[in-house]
Formats: sequence, C-alpha cells, structure tokens
Amino acid sequence: MRIPPGVSESDYTEALQQFENVVGVDNVYIEDADLDLYRDAYSILWDEPEEPIAAGAIAPLNVEEVQAVVRIANQYKIPLYAISTGRNLGYGGSAPVYSGSVILDLKRMNRVIEINEAEHYCIVEPGVSFFDLYAEFERRNIKLKASMPAPGWGSPIGNALDHGRGGPAGDNFRNSSGMEVVLGDGRLIRTGMGALPGGKTWATFPVGVGPTLDGIFSQSNFGIVTKMGFNLFPWPETTRRIGIATRNYDNLDAMVAVCNELQAMGVGGGSGVFSPLHQVLASRGQEPRSHTTTELNRLAADFDTDLIAMNLAFSGPDKVTQAQFEVAYDMLAAAVPDANLREFPVSRAPSSHTTATDRDSGIIGKPNLQRFWEDTAQYDWDGHMWFSPLMPQTGEEFRRSMEVFGAICREEDVFWGLPPALLYNSTNMGAAASCYCIVKNFNVSKTDKAYNRRTLATSKRLIRAAAENGWSEYRGAAALQEEIMDTFSFNDHAYMRFCETVKDAIDPNGILSAGRYGIWPKHLRENEA
Repeated sequence: MRIPPGVSESDYTEALQQFENVVGVDNVYIEDADLDLYRDAYSILWDEPEEPIAAGAIAPLNVEEVQAVVRIANQYKIPLYAISTGRNLGYGGSAPVYSGSVILDLKRMNRVIEINEAEHYCIVEPGVSFFDLYAEFERRNIKLKASMPAPGWGSPIGNALDHGRGGPAGDNFRNSSGMEVVLGDGRLIRTGMGALPGGKTWATFPVGVGPTLDGIFSQSNFGIVTKMGFNLFPWPETTRRIGIATRNYDNLDAMVAVCNELQAMGVGGGSGVFSPLHQVLASRGQEPRSHTTTELNRLAADFDTDLIAMNLAFSGPDKVTQAQFEVAYDMLAAAVPDANLREFPVSRAPSSHTTATDRDSGIIGKPNLQRFWEDTAQYDWDGHMWFSPLMPQTGEEFRRSMEVFGAICREEDVFWGLPPALLYNSTNMGAAASCYCIVKNFNVSKTDKAYNRRTLATSKRLIRAAAENGWSEYRGAAALQEEIMDTFSFNDHAYMRFCETVKDAIDPNGILSAGRYGIWPKHLRENEA
C-alpha cells in the first residue's frame, strides 16, 4: 500500500476506513493497478524518480460526500488532489503535482443539473464531459451548443478552471457564471448571485455584491468546484469562411492588421496565424536554418506551398454573415493584393439533431477526438507536452517569437518549425480584445528518457526566454507550472506571496492540491526552506 507523505500507515489505514464509510468501499482505490490509471499518460517525467504518482483515489458521488472527505483529510493531514475527468492530456492529466497525494476523482459527479433553453445557459457538475452535455442536447433535441474545445472528452468545469479555450466563446472561464465550491476545511460557498438563497440569476450574471471571488479558484488550489454555470449558444443559421494565404512573409503584417481591424469592428472573430509550410517541415523533421524572411520565402518556394495563412469565420443569420463576408473580403483584397483569397463552402445548420451529419459537427458543437490524431498519433508519438505562450496580436511579435524560440530549439536540436498562433480571449460572437497564443506540442517518449530530459530543459529555456520578451504561457504541464509561476516576479514575487497568504488562510492544513501552479502550503514551504 502506498502511503501519503507525512502520514503514518496507521493513520492512513484509519482514514481509508472512514473514506469507505462515506463513498463506499468500491469507490476508494489503493491497489497499484487502479492507481496506475491516475498516472499522467503524457508525463515528460514518465518512469523517472521525479514522476508524481498517487497514493490513493476517492470518487465521491455528491457535494456532501466531497465535504465529508475533505474533513477526514483535514483530521489526518492527508493531501488531496482534485480532478474532474482527468483528461487534460499535455497539461498534467489525472496525476497530482505533489507525489503521494490522494486523488479526489469527481467523475461520479456527472449530473447536468439544468439546461435553460430560453436563457441559454446550463449548470453542470465536474464529472460532466462535453460529450455528456452534447448527448443531453441531442436527447432533448435542443439546438444549443457549448463552447467546445478540441478535443471534447474533458469537463466544461475542468477546462474552464484551467482557462481552456473553445468555440465560440474563447476563454471558457470567461464564459462561466457562478460556482459552488468546497473550501479546504469542508465549508461550502456559492459565488456571485449564487450566494443569494434562491437567487435566479446565478448562471446568467457572473458577479454578485462585494468582491468577485470566482477567479481565485481557477488554476489554483484554494477550493474544489462542485457546480458551475456556463453560457450556451444557438446554432447559427450559416457560417461563412474566408481563407487568405501568401508565400511572402512580408505580407504578414498587413494580413494581421486587417484581421485585427475586422475583429475590433465585430465583423467575425478575427483570425489566428498558421503555416502550411510548418506541416511540410514537421513531416520531414526539417528545421529552417533561420526564421528570416529570405529563408522562409525560399522554403515556401522550394516546397511549393503557402508560408502563412489565416482563416476568418462569420456565424449567425444568413443575411448578417453574407454582409460580414463581403466587408472582410473587400478589405483583405485591398490590403494584400498579391495574397490568395479563398471562399469556403457555406455551412448551414441542420433542421434537428436527427438530420445532422458528421459534416455538421462544427456548426452544432458536436465533440470529437480528432485533435489527438492531429497532435500525437499522426507522428506516432507516445504523448505530447504543450508550450503555449501569449503575446501581442501583431505580425511583429509573431515574427520575433519565431526568431527567439526557433534559435533556442536549433541549439537544443529540438524541432520548432513555424507553429500556429491562435487567438486567445477572442470570440466569433462579436468584437473582443485578444492576443496571440503560440501552440507548440513537443514529443514525449515513454522509452527515451534522455530525449525527454532534453525536451524538458528546452522548455525551461523557452519559458525564460518568453518572460524576457514580455510573453508568458497562460497554463502549463505540471512539471513546468512552478517554472512558469517563478517568472511572475514583479516586486519580489509579490503575486506569489499573496497567493500563499490566501492559501494559508482558507486551507490552513494545506490538504488541497499542493503545488498546483507553484502554490505550496505553509508546512511544505517551511520543509523546503
């Protein structure tokens, strides 16, 4: 039997008995075969001594059982690590940050509590996946959709709390309204209008009276979110798309400027930047000799492929999307006359779920797992780890990032290429400020430990280089969260000191998700010192 750190075997045995009394013997897991399922399948530390592993797992059914488990854990000082569905592959999966923690697996809390078709919102528990939510829409023949990430097997709550991005809302945390949270001592609170007994706008108005607390429960270890509300979106009548592509890197600034202007006017949701050339280079494992205009233009010509491309989408009523399409097409054609403009076929919403086909998946928000093939399986990788820094939404910053990160990866003999920059915090429902987010996945091997160590060292260099240029990842793999947080060092790390103050106040025994995003409880900080 694995024993949590700092806990005696006798205390752990007593605690396990009490956990079983609360959730049932079949929902407490201590056997190695069960606990191996809670390893991070994409861990860069796979089979290394530093790989964090769970000492046990508990699967409560409802919020009352969560509260009871937390109180028992406090009594015996047992570290817990809460997960929703544990499907956040590339960012930590279901494994704890602090090795030896007991996983609080919320998979059985899988109720869709409410779907309000008239007011376009839902309230769900953490074990509900995007597949589950879609199945409920389909069962009731409701023509609404959630803001869908790729892939869709994760939890809306888990995705939002880690600031995952979906469409059409963008940042899914910003698309939420209202939380129910179990604190470190087992107390239960509701945020925003949920703090009003019988409040009817909990899931539609994201703030209440006084301080807005929701943000402190994202990417933190201050509480366990057991319910959350989300905006839903009607199926658009049509979606129209424009593609613009060029083989000349010098066109990048004009393309970005026009897309940004359209976004600011509320004409579509703007566009990220991607490179067809990158796919060619990735398939060959060929790194550009540099990221200069001359070199990249040469490669595009040699491989007879576009260098830079951007796609804009316009969703809504047919007459509106037609007008938006025409405005965008004219502005792009005038600004970048030598680029290639492409009009994609118009997507039209089906009449119902029963008449929908796979071709309609995007417009109706039907989840899939295609992203795993795109990110990992097509390369025959064991897994991947994301590097995803945010930066200003300009051509100049994009080019600078390619030069900085490309140079480091060439030195480390790790492929960089020309990865895409997605929009973050943007929405195709109207104008919204946003920035670029580079999305680069690095191969993770379960057999080549030396390769993993080189990738990890390279990632740490990239994180530091990003910070030196005023950029930062918005989330990261468990093995890198502390490294990322350390770059947020304004005024002698005042931000982290504040997080530690909050942690010590509302989780005095430090039992919740120790180490998540570099936030450690007092007793572990003192031990390290």
